[in-house]
Amino acid sequence: MDASAKQDTAGKGAGIQSLEKGLRVLTTIQHAGRPMRLNDIAAAAGMTPSMAHGYLVSLVRTGFVAQDRLSGLYDLGDAALQLGLAALSRTDFLSLARTTICELAAALGETVTLAVWNGDAPVVVDKIEGRSDSVYEIKVGSLVRLWPTATGRVFMANLPQGEWRHHLSAMMRQGGESEASVEHFVANLADVREKGYAATLPTTVPDFSAIAVPVFDHRGHLKAVVTVLGRQDGFDIAPSGLPLTATLSAAKALSLRLGASVS
Repeated sequence: MDASAKQDTAGKGAGIQSLEKGLRVLTTIQHAGRPMRLNDIAAAAGMTPSMAHGYLVSLVRTGFVAQDRLSGLYDLGDAALQLGLAALSRTDFLSLARTTICELAAALGETVTLAVWNGDAPVVVDKIEGRSDSVYEIKVGSLVRLWPTATGRVFMANLPQGEWRHHLSAMMRQGGESEASVEHFVANLADVREKGYAATLPTTVPDFSAIAVPVFDHRGHLKAVVTVLGRQDGFDIAPSGLPLTATLSAAKALSLRLGASVS
């Protein structure tokens, strides 16, 4: 066996099964999102209680798991927290996001944008053209209207009202809308938050429909919004349509990479 073959075999070797089992116990607690009993950990990890307890002893000793002295429940320890924070600090969000929206644009053949909140309004920080028509009206660095865009609705649905309410009211009054219309619009944002997305037929960009989905960080805070735009006559914004299901999946995967807990 030559050197390259030996190196390949080593890279694909059996590994250390005991380490893998210990990490399975650790990730079981992580995914639970709450302190757990020994028997519950064992069942979820596919082990006997005595086997799971042995791994927990080592994880507690190294600080990756902590056990409450009164309840006996196990939860993630300080070492696990520090490891997670170190991973997050090394995460280049814009790089991760660009990979995500590139893949989404390629899969759907449509234009995809990434927007973040600048304190007053959403601003486009990246844009990937699809195989279909380009949306020339939207450029990197441009601000997105809060109303009535899909992107704006997702931001408002997931940010505190104090950050955007006065901007929205002024914008809608300038558009000839009454205060009652403002209240009705704000009330409908609860539906956007519950569904986890917003979709619009042509509004600010003529002939283009849009689907917008939030991306969350490890604290559960809104980090950005991914928006897909396509020609109205051939762009399916239905809940079961490929554009929405693909965008929801891409945004969820990106949120998970940022440490968010999303269902």
